[in-house]
Amino acid sequence: MLGDYVAALGVELRLPCQAGLNPPLWEAGHVAWFQSWWVGRNRQRIVGVHADPDHERMAPLLPHEDAWFNSSEMAHADRWALKLPDVAQLKAYLQQTLEQTLQCLREDEIARGSDTANLTPSVSATIALEGGLATAHADFLYFYRLVLFHEQMHNEAWVYMAQACDVPLGVAASGGWYDCALPTHADGGLLAKSEQLRWSDGTWTLGSDAGIGFAFDNELNAHEVLIAAGEMDAHAVTWHQYLAFVHATGHALPSVVSQRGGRWYRRINAQWTPLNLRDSACHLSWYDAQAYCEWAGRRLPTEAEWEMAAMTLAGFNWSGTWEWTASDFLPFEGFTAHPYRDYSEPWFGTRKVLKGGSAATAAEMVHPKYRNYFTPERCDIQAGFRTCAATMIVKTA
Repeated sequence: MLGDYVAALGVELRLPCQAGLNPPLWEAGHVAWFQSWWVGRNRQRIVGVHADPDHERMAPLLPHEDAWFNSSEMAHADRWALKLPDVAQLKAYLQQTLEQTLQCLREDEIARGSDTANLTPSVSATIALEGGLATAHADFLYFYRLVLFHEQMHNEAWVYMAQACDVPLGVAASGGWYDCALPTHADGGLLAKSEQLRWSDGTWTLGSDAGIGFAFDNELNAHEVLIAAGEMDAHAVTWHQYLAFVHATGHALPSVVSQRGGRWYRRINAQWTPLNLRDSACHLSWYDAQAYCEWAGRRLPTEAEWEMAAMTLAGFNWSGTWEWTASDFLPFEGFTAHPYRDYSEPWFGTRKVLKGGSAATAAEMVHPKYRNYFTPERCDIQAGFRTCAATMIVKTA
């Protein structure tokens, strides 16, 4: 994708400052820096979430990398004015941090099978403080997974930035990320109303348990939620359904959709292509989804309802697009920030939860318990929604 950006924008990769997007050169450098900061330069990486985020790191690979690429310190507006290394230098930096990470992984796997006498003094001391080698065994992959998922999130950000800035992506890079067509209905027609899935009163375990694979801090801790009986669309709202709402109300269309000569088109990969009305409607804000629900006499599902339906109801079709929920992005009871403190805590109460995943989302991140979150006005991401019957009320424990 970096090559696609260079082909479209030139080697300096200049873009005007835009809220929600980062300068491409900064974004590439930040991905490399993040990996080195949390793995290669992290003296306490083997103890995972027990690591002290403020401990003194090992020496940087580039002289100014912390000042340039630390998103916690570098304000968004200031990133656009930085004099950064060029594309060739950043590609070399990305390769260098990858090699550093793989070397650390080899060393940590050896250490994992050893006693503390074979570990470096700083790691050995940290393990002693945190309860012995067993803790290190349980946590030693945490930061490797964190930096991988972080890079995959930024890969997806590069895809929606390309859409917003009309940067054509190669077929290999795009990976068919816009192919989110729903299964053809049996009658081959365009249904005005989705098939409905129903459930009874019950409880649902929302969130994840610590120690079972990898979990982000905002997914912890698992807790029981009471859910009243209800019904939900089997599929996300389609363009056919959403355009009926636009026609009836005059609601503004997303910028990626246009009608020309009686036909609907969608801007994909910097080109206008015919719109498949069976596709999930996307590039919609939470406000767009809410307006549709009010018009249709429906409501958005809560985070708990969506998660329960995705994991238990046969016929629940998902992962073609991110889906807005009615839920605010808030911590679960007992929340404790992980060492990367800026991942969740600064954004609680300001964003809405999205569930699912788009075709640009890495397969490892497409899981019903993953909590995506954006401010409600954002429509540059590939996000749509589904609806629930409005009369059902959800009660929480």
